Amino acid sequence: MKSINYGFSKFLNYSLKVLFLFIVFGSIRYIRIVEPDFTLFSTWLFIISLILIWGTFYALRNNFKTELIIIIILIIALIIRMIWFYSIDSIPIGDFNRMFICAGDFLGGDSYMFKGTAYMARFPHMSITVLYFSLIRSLFTNPLVAIRFINIIFSMINIILLFFIAKEVFNDKNKSIWVLLISAIYPPMILYNNVYCSENIAIPLLLLSILMFLKAFNNKNKINKSKFILLLLSGLFLGLTQLFRPIGYVMIIAYIMYIFIYFKENIKSKIIMNASVILAFIFPLVIISYTLMALNITENPLWRGTEPPSISMLKGTNIEAGGRWNEEDAEVFDKYDRDYEKVDKAAKEIIKKRLTETPPKELLKFYTLKYINQWYAGDFSGAYWSEIGLDEAYNKDEYLNMLGKNEGRMLIRVSKEGELYIQIFFIGVLVLSYIGLYRNKKCKNYRIDLFYIIFCGISIQCLITESQDRYTYPFSWLFIILAMTAFSGSRLESNGGEYE
Repeated sequence: MKSINYGFSKFLNYSLKVLFLFIVFGSIRYIRIVEPDFTLFSTWLFIISLILIWGTFYALRNNFKTELIIIIILIIALIIRMIWFYSIDSIPIGDFNRMFICAGDFLGGDSYMFKGTAYMARFPHMSITVLYFSLIRSLFTNPLVAIRFINIIFSMINIILLFFIAKEVFNDKNKSIWVLLISAIYPPMILYNNVYCSENIAIPLLLLSILMFLKAFNNKNKINKSKFILLLLSGLFLGLTQLFRPIGYVMIIAYIMYIFIYFKENIKSKIIMNASVILAFIFPLVIISYTLMALNITENPLWRGTEPPSISMLKGTNIEAGGRWNEEDAEVFDKYDRDYEKVDKAAKEIIKKRLTETPPKELLKFYTLKYINQWYAGDFSGAYWSEIGLDEAYNKDEYLNMLGKNEGRMLIRVSKEGELYIQIFFIGVLVLSYIGLYRNKKCKNYRIDLFYIIFCGISIQCLITESQDRYTYPFSWLFIILAMTAFSGSRLESNGGEYE
C-alpha cells in the first residue's frame, strides 16, 4: 500500500515537470527577446567558471582533502565578492533610499515614519531594516560602504549554510561541495551584495531555519528533546526572517504540510511539533513588536500595516501592468482618504470585478506570463538594483558626497556586459533542476520535496500579490539545491531517502 508521502511526492513531481518547463522556456526566450551581446567580459566569465568547475572535478576525483577544497572555494567566493564590491559605487534607490533617509531621521529623534499612515507604518516589514540602517549610520562614518561590506559577510554565511543544507538533504560529500561551488559563483548571490535591501539579512536567517528543520527531520528518533529544540530554533529563525521580509507565512505553511505528510510520528506528536514551530515563529514578532510600541517608536504591531494587504493583491491583478506596481492601483489608498476599511473594501471590489469580468482565457494567459516573469531572469534584477541611480541625478550627489567622491564608479556595466553569461548560467541550473525530476527512480529522497513545496508556495504568493523580480530573490538559491538532483550518488540512494 502506497503511503501518503509517496502519493503527494508523485503529485509534486508530475506538477513540477510542467511548471518548470514554463520557466526553462521563458528563460531561454528571455535571451531571444533581449538579444544580449556576446561580450569579452562574458567570455572571460565563461572561461573562469569552466576552470573552477574543472578544478573542483579534478580535486574531487583525485581525493583532495575536503577541508582544502572547501577553503579554496570560500576564498574564491570572497575574492569575487570583493571585486564586485570595489567595481561599483551602488547607491540606495526607491524603497531602499526611503529607508536610508528615514534611518537618518530616526537618529535625529523622529519616529514619524512609523506612525499613522506614513510609509513604514503602511509597510511595517521595512521598519526593522530602518532601525538596522540607523544602527549602521550611528556606528560607521561611511554607512553605505559598511552595509555593502556586511552584505558580503551575510553572503559568505549563505554559502556555508547551503553547504550544510546540502549535507542534510543528500548525505553526499561531493554534492555538498558542488553546492558550495555553485553558491560561490551564482550571479544573484553576488550581485545583490551591492544592493541595500533587507533580503540580504533575511536569507541567512531563512537558511538557518531550513537547516534546523532538516536536522529535526533527519533525527530518526521519535519526538525527543533534541528534535523539539531543533524545531523551536527553526521557528525562531523564521520569525526573525519575517522581521526583514514577509515570507514567513509561506514557510510556515510549507513546514506544517511537510510535518504532517513526511514526518513518521503519530498525529499527536505531529500536532505538538507544528505547534512548537508556530509558537517559536510568533515569539520574536510579538516580543519585538510590543517592545517597539512600548518605546513609542511604532503605533501598531509589525504584522499589521495601515495599508491593507488587498492593495498588494489589487496590483497583482492589474493585467496592463503585468501584475506589478502601477500608479492606478497605488492611488486607491489615497483616493479613499487612507481609511483602512474603505480602502480594503474598494480594493476587494475591484479585484472581484477584474477576476469575474475578464475572459478566462485572458486570465489564464496573464497568470501564466506572470508566473514565468517572476522566475525567468537569471540575476533576479540584481544588476538593475546595483546600477540604477548612477546614471541619474536622483539623490546621486548626496550619496556620492557620503562616499567622498565626485563620480560614481561603475567599472563594468554587468547588466549589459555580463547579461548573456548570467542568463546562460541560470538556464544551466534550471535545466539540471528539471532533469532531476526524472532521476532517482529506485529511491525517493523525500527531503528534496521540502524545497519543491517551498517553490510552489512562493510562486502562489507571487501570483496573488504584486510581483517583482526581487521578491523571489530570497528563494533564488532553491535551484542550486535542486540542480544536484540531476546527478546520482550512491550514498544518497542508500541513506538519503526511502525505497519505493
